[in-house]
Amino acid sequence: MSSEIYSGAIDWDKVYRAFHHPSRIAECILAELSGSADSVVFSGFAETASFLADKLPVTFVDYSPSVTARARERYPKLGEVLTGDVTQLLALLPATSVAIACRISAYWNSTEQFRRLANSVLAFTRERVLIDFFDRDLVESGHSIAFNSVDGTGTWRFRDFKESLGVTPPFSTATLTVSYSLSGLNVGYEDHRSFFRRAVLQQWGRSMFPEYDVEIGKSLLDSDPSFLLKLVRKRAGSQPHAADGTPGTPDG
Repeated sequence: MSSEIYSGAIDWDKVYRAFHHPSRIAECILAELSGSADSVVFSGFAETASFLADKLPVTFVDYSPSVTARARERYPKLGEVLTGDVTQLLALLPATSVAIACRISAYWNSTEQFRRLANSVLAFTRERVLIDFFDRDLVESGHSIAFNSVDGTGTWRFRDFKESLGVTPPFSTATLTVSYSLSGLNVGYEDHRSFFRRAVLQQWGRSMFPEYDVEIGKSLLDSDPSFLLKLVRKRAGSQPHAADGTPGTPDG
């Protein structure tokens, strides 16, 4: 289902603008970066990337060709727009900061994805890395969230949580039923998303990124059942390492 809903038929910029305030997300990210970034790789809402680009060079990454095509058309301030999996492309991008936001991580569901993410983060020296996750401790089966704005309404409903087996870090999968009603746009679908626990992700982060302080922060989105995993580099000048502890490729 995920590939279908992002195939271009739905104008997701309109949905995000109505309910999730892309500019406020950009403000929160800039505050978290604390002026330490001279460039950022960003995956999330394209309009949020455009607001970030007012302040620093942004490379926008999304796996959907229709999303990246629309971003190139609508947001010319974006320095570079790439189509692909951010956990892979990040290994080729030497930005000092990374922000994987708007719960892109809800599509991650394997040990290999997290191992690839860790290796890609460590391919270059990063000063700060921000990744948000759906918070398992805030949502139970039967939980629902209502969205209301001057532009329309929306609803999320969660059910059928299932725990992962043999996956690092462990997570839960839920069925998410979504509906949005806006002027000229009605959306309804059902799909699966991944949910994580704060303590589990912090422990995973500390084991994979020993050269970073690993912190848990509040959601980047207003009234959203999510949290922020923050990696802040402890010191400058250290040689990056792969997630298995072997030396990585030096910067440059």
